[in-house]
Amino acid sequence: MNQRPYRFVQVDVFTTKPFGGNQLAVFTDARGLSAEEMQTLAREMNFAESAFVLPPERPGAVKRVRIFTTTSEMPFAGHPTVGTTFVLASEGVIPLTGAETTAHLQLNIGLTPVRVTARDDRPEFVWMEQRRAEFGEASASAAGVAGAIGVGVEDIAATGWPLQVVSTGVPYLIVPLRSLDAVRRAHPDPTALQRILPPDTCAYLFTREAQDPAHQVHARMFNANPLDLPEDAATGSAAGPLGAYLVRHKILAPGTFVFEQGYEMGRPSLIHVGVTEGGQISVGGRTVKVGEGVMYLP
Repeated sequence: MNQRPYRFVQVDVFTTKPFGGNQLAVFTDARGLSAEEMQTLAREMNFAESAFVLPPERPGAVKRVRIFTTTSEMPFAGHPTVGTTFVLASEGVIPLTGAETTAHLQLNIGLTPVRVTARDDRPEFVWMEQRRAEFGEASASAAGVAGAIGVGVEDIAATGWPLQVVSTGVPYLIVPLRSLDAVRRAHPDPTALQRILPPDTCAYLFTREAQDPAHQVHARMFNANPLDLPEDAATGSAAGPLGAYLVRHKILAPGTFVFEQGYEMGRPSLIHVGVTEGGQISVGGRTVKVGEGVMYLP
């Protein structure tokens, strides 16, 4: 039987250490793959997401990137964009032109600017720009959300901050909790989450009490889709909305923040988030290459 080889690079994103952060498989040349085959490979890799690099279809884009969870294609996602940019810069597809290089990736959401800072001609840090945040209303009560994520209603009510759906392309229910202990105690019921969350929405829990006092937030992300991974180690597409939420509600002043995530999963992640006074959002971090290989398709 003839087999078609497809090379992938495995990286850990939003970390400086191998086997931390969020895992990502980047298929560096996905030409010839159908959407169904990309989905099959993403399911086989069994990471939160896998990225597939294709020739660009829009002027100004260096590459087109399609992103799949284990069950569906995404309009965009944070750690796959950051990790794919790192791989493309490492392999010269995005030529590094100095201390900082700007390029555009074509995602399903549209052209997405990315910035790569370099040291010794190698990528060190990647920023991606996100759309301005859109703010909606939570359809569930604090009691309903507390029950679905396994905490007490007082853990939410004590913050005085609202439950709110926020999106920069992918919607998240932002859930403020009063303490690090409350975030650690959370244990979601996927069926209950499905009942309280709008379609295609996940819950992003946060507390201002971080494990490292130098960081501004400790967070966890719970998935309502029982077929996807139940928890995410680092969620860039949620960190941008959370940064906008924190500035909108005057919890933090505009600036650059560091969010902790993934600690409860044994995959510590640090997500950098920038929010300007005018509402522009950037999400960034470091990436580590941990391996590469080839997958074969008939």
